[in-house]
Amino acid sequence: MVAIFLKDLRLLLRDASALVLSLLAPIAMITIITFGRYESEPPRPLVPVVDYDEGPVAGAFVELLGRHANVAVMDQAGAERVVRDLNRAPAAIIFPEGLSKRYLQGQPSTITMLTDPAQGVALDDVRALLLVMDRDAAELADPLHEELLVYQDRNVTGRDRASKSREQNVPGFALMFVLLAVVFGTSSAMHDERSWGTLPRLLLAPARFTRLFVGKLGVRVVLGFVQLLVLLLWGRLVFGISLGPSIPALLLLTAAIAFATAALGLLIGAVAATREQTLPLSLAATLGLSALCGLWWPLSFVPAWLRNLGQLFFPTWAMYGMTDLILRERGLGATLLPVGVTVMQGAALLAIGLWIFRARYMPR
Repeated sequence: MVAIFLKDLRLLLRDASALVLSLLAPIAMITIITFGRYESEPPRPLVPVVDYDEGPVAGAFVELLGRHANVAVMDQAGAERVVRDLNRAPAAIIFPEGLSKRYLQGQPSTITMLTDPAQGVALDDVRALLLVMDRDAAELADPLHEELLVYQDRNVTGRDRASKSREQNVPGFALMFVLLAVVFGTSSAMHDERSWGTLPRLLLAPARFTRLFVGKLGVRVVLGFVQLLVLLLWGRLVFGISLGPSIPALLLLTAAIAFATAALGLLIGAVAATREQTLPLSLAATLGLSALCGLWWPLSFVPAWLRNLGQLFFPTWAMYGMTDLILRERGLGATLLPVGVTVMQGAALLAIGLWIFRARYMPR
């Protein structure tokens, strides 16, 4: 028993890189999660304001709102564009003409909020700010009074649904599990080919090097496509989430995600020197991207510098596409940019992975 223990210990210590990576992977995860969720103040939401009133009541409202949010006064067309098209703000507030005059006469007014329910958490924060402003107004003896100000939501990005949290969580976790399965499956399969001796024979085959690897990668792309589609369909059947108004858009986005994920797996397989290294590298890539790219929580939760960093990785754009399709009910046109970015990043990952494989394993 002792001899077997010592033998396995020597085999384990022989691959020191795998041991180091098994320590670095959780360190990277802890660092990303801590920076993203606990080491910064919650970001101030952007709130566009359309002031048709230009009176003292609206002015007091804007001043109080500015203490808790980044207020941008603009016209209604600009506010709708920021909320509906750019998705940079969860809501815009419209103060109607004559608000101050009606208030001073004791008459109620309706304040319209142009909302993007796809940003459900941030939208709830804006609504909470309205309650905070009521408290601040009372402390300042401001003439604002909630009975005279009625808030009315107008959704500008889709239709309201009660299951918004599910429609945010199911695609994110589905994408995370597909990343984990395809990335590790692809990278470990490449090292299995090497240990079985089939990889050197494939490299000596008459077919071109790139075609051989792309052909093997195609199986993983199909697997990831089917797995992601099944998970989304399960969410539809069991949890009642929407899959968007366009089936072609859903299929195209799913295919792009599967391609980029398989390409990432190929790159990790090329970087890992042994099969044992593929597991910590795959976990670090999958879980790190999940935390960084909005698969676990909305990107509005994390600091601005982490949101900007997340733009460099395809899962962020995949979630943009899923959000536009599922929560905002946009069609094929809205998914073309996320699909294009995902495919281009997948192609770059594929090219780098093939170059490393050729340099490392091609017979001289």
